[in-house]
Amino acid sequence: MADYIIVGAGIFGVSTALHLATSEPDATIYLVDRAPCPCPSAASSDLNKIIRADYGDIFYMGLALEALHEWNTNPLYKPFFHETGIVFAEEIGTGNASFHNYKKLGINPGAEIFTRSQALEKFPIFKNANWTGVKDNYYNPRSGWAEADPTVRAVIQAALDAGVTYIQQTVDKLIFDDQGACVGIKTNDNNEMKAKVTLLCTGAWTAQLIANSSPHNHDLQTNGRMVAAAATSCVVQCHPDYLDLYRDAPVHFLGMSHTHGESIPPTIDGKLKFNFEVTFTNKEYHEASGQTISVPTVRSSQSTWGHDVPEELKGKVIKVVEHVYGKDAPGLSVESYRMCWDAVTPNQDWVISPHPACKGLCIAGGGSFHAWKFLPIIGKYVSQMLKGQLAEEQARRWAWDRNDEGAACIMYIPQNDLKDFA
Repeated sequence: MADYIIVGAGIFGVSTALHLATSEPDATIYLVDRAPCPCPSAASSDLNKIIRADYGDIFYMGLALEALHEWNTNPLYKPFFHETGIVFAEEIGTGNASFHNYKKLGINPGAEIFTRSQALEKFPIFKNANWTGVKDNYYNPRSGWAEADPTVRAVIQAALDAGVTYIQQTVDKLIFDDQGACVGIKTNDNNEMKAKVTLLCTGAWTAQLIANSSPHNHDLQTNGRMVAAAATSCVVQCHPDYLDLYRDAPVHFLGMSHTHGESIPPTIDGKLKFNFEVTFTNKEYHEASGQTISVPTVRSSQSTWGHDVPEELKGKVIKVVEHVYGKDAPGLSVESYRMCWDAVTPNQDWVISPHPACKGLCIAGGGSFHAWKFLPIIGKYVSQMLKGQLAEEQARRWAWDRNDEGAACIMYIPQNDLKDFA
C-alpha cells in the first residue's frame, strides 16, 4: 500500500508530488496519469503561461509574490521565466486594484498607471490596438511569462529524482471500503492500487470521475463546486522579417466589453499566443448519477493544438489578435487553435481540501484558469493540507464546503456552453 496516490499530473499533481517527496523522503508516492507528463490535452500543458502577481485579491497577490520569487531565484524555474512586463487595458479595475494592493503590502515592483497616450508612447507596438473605452493603463515591469511544457517536464523530473513513481494508466474509478472510505483507484485495465490517501488533481475531469466512482452518493459529488470549462487559444507564427517588431512587447491583458483576451509576446522561434478569455461549459447528462455535469470534450484533437475548434470560437480568438496588434499587423499568421479545459469554482478560489464525506479522499484543483503561475509553491500548500497544517484563512478559502464569497478572477465564470458554438 502506498502512502499517497496522486491522480493527475497537472500542476497541482506534479508540484504536490515534488513537495511531498522532499518533505517526506520515506513516503511511497504514486503519481498516476493517462499520458506522459505533460499530457498535451491537459490545462497544464501549453506553449506558455502568464506569470504575474497583479491581483485585485490581495490574498492571491501575496501567494503570487511568493511564487514569483521562486520564478526569479530557484534554478528549477528561473531558466523558463521571461520578465517582459505586463500591460492592462481593461475596465474591470484589476490594474488599479493591483496598484493599490502593492502599496498596502509595502512593495514597490515599479508598477505604474499610465494615461492612454503615455502607454502608447512607451509601447508603440500597440498603436493599432482597440483600446476603445480604455481610460488608463496599468503596467508592471516585473511580470512576464514562462515556457509551460519545459517547466512541467523539469518539475516532474525533479519529483522522479526525489523518489516519486510515475504510473501511466487511465484511472477508471475510485475504490471504497465497506465504511465508504476511499482506499485507492481502479484503472481501465482493472488494476487496483491502494493508498492511505488518494489525492485527486484531476482538474476538469473531477466531476465525471467522482460521478463514475459512486453515482448514488450525493454527498460525494462536486455539485457545482468544480465545473469543467474551456477557454480558446491560438498560436500565431511571426515571419522572421517582422520578429523585431514584437520581440520587446509586454504581455497584454485586454479586458473590455468589446474584447476579452490576452497576448503573450513571441518565443525565441517567433510564436505568439493569444487567449480568448470568455469561457464555456460542455454539459452532458450523466445517466448513472442522474445529474447534468460539464465534461471536457472526448476528442483530444479539440484540447490539443490543431484546427478542431468551432469556427465561431476561432473568430473570437482571431479578434483578440486583431484588437491587440491591429487588423493588418504585419508578419502574423495563425498556426493552430486549442480549447483549454480547466475546473472553475464559483468564486475562483481553489479547492485544496479533504473531502468531508469520504475518509481517505482529498481534492486539489479548481484552478479556475489562474493557478499555473503558482506551480513552484502550490504543492507546498497541498502538502500542508494533507498534514492538517494549512493556515486558517487558506483552509477556509480552499475548503470543499464554503460560502464562496468574493471573486478572485470573475472573468472566468463560464458564459456559454460548447453547444452554442456548434
